[in-house]
Amino acid sequence: MAELGPVAWPPAPIRTERLVLRESEARDRAERPGHVRPGAGEAELGYMLLPEAWGRGYAAEACAAALGWFADALPGEPVVLCTQTANDHSMRLAAKLGFTEVERFEAWGAEQWFGVLSSVTPLVR
Repeated sequence: MAELGPVAWPPAPIRTERLVLRESEARDRAERPGHVRPGAGEAELGYMLLPEAWGRGYAAEACAAALGWFADALPGEPVVLCTQTANDHSMRLAAKLGFTEVERFEAWGAEQWFGVLSSVTPLVR
């Protein structure tokens, strides 16, 4: 896998049916729905939603849009995801998005699930 280097996230807002994914602003929380860690050598999908947003499909919608953008920005590059196996919602989301289990390991006092998405579909415009 090639070194990813810096990637502008996102170069312009990404609009979905119900959401707009955009660059963080000062008024926002520090967390964001997806990111590419500089110097990590791999792209990792991450997300965090407030409890009142759970169960409405926002994570799936945002992650699918972020993955589509990533496929356009860096075609052919895999994306990884890590979550606790006890987090049923994140485990189901990983499966829904097409991630395949690579390994399970213990960290932070709990079993972790590590998966990879090797084939990411570009955004349909």
